[in-house]
Amino acid sequence: MDFLFADILDDVSYNAGISWAPDENKLVFMSNAGSGNYDLYLLPALGEEKTIRLTDHEEKDSHPHWSPVADRLVFVSGRTGSADIYVMDLSSRKVSKLTNGHKTYLYPQWSPDGKKIVMIYGSNENHDIFLIEDINRPAETLKALTTWGYDDLRPVWSPDGKKIAFYSNYNLENNPKVWSIIVISGNGSDPTYGQGLSEKLVAKNVIPDIEQGPAWMPDSKRIVYVKNDQQAYNPIYMVDIEAKKNLAINTQTKMNHDVACSPDGTLAFRAQVEQWDHIYIARLQEQ
Repeated sequence: MDFLFADILDDVSYNAGISWAPDENKLVFMSNAGSGNYDLYLLPALGEEKTIRLTDHEEKDSHPHWSPVADRLVFVSGRTGSADIYVMDLSSRKVSKLTNGHKTYLYPQWSPDGKKIVMIYGSNENHDIFLIEDINRPAETLKALTTWGYDDLRPVWSPDGKKIAFYSNYNLENNPKVWSIIVISGNGSDPTYGQGLSEKLVAKNVIPDIEQGPAWMPDSKRIVYVKNDQQAYNPIYMVDIEAKKNLAINTQTKMNHDVACSPDGTLAFRAQVEQWDHIYIARLQEQ
């Protein structure tokens, strides 16, 4: 779990991993509540401080993601000795285990139709992208979408549910600290390694946002990201994934990071001003 919470002390209260309900009136998150053990909590009404504890286990529960079509959560838990993927029905609080791995599953994400789940699986410096095509038959429909020696992280579905974008440290220089964005089909039909997979790279030398993953635009055709270019103060770029055309976005901000995109196309990101982080929002002007 050091991979999840590096440098976070167990006696410090830490809340993270917020996921909104489809109605946008409530949310779920992970917290150690200052006790050192991470569980899932529900905030049932915005504007109120009262929360409901959803899990209470001696092992860590983390990375909740609310189904876009139902009151169900997918999350990671170490309750059986390894970090596996579970689903919780919020009305009954019934929990079902979807995976049975010997390594670590992380960052599960529902597809927009609520029928599939994408995640990463691996250990140390090598994680691959995995897909559960049918959550009613998780063991039979679990498949690897990447199988090479590079580290693949934080898969995110396109809004139309047809594609999956993720970070990979694949690069021609074989530098494990240089990251790219790769986009593959959401049905598992693309190559899982080699040249066939490397040709799916759409942006290189990016700064990954491990908390959120690549930021899709609402049209499912473009992704906004931060380029790792210190001479230009880490500018924000947008890539057309079909044409693989990368364009700089002039935000007039410096040391940008953690860019996200709302369903209406509004960008939110962080930038440094006099050594302090500030949050900005911006709307793109179509040329």
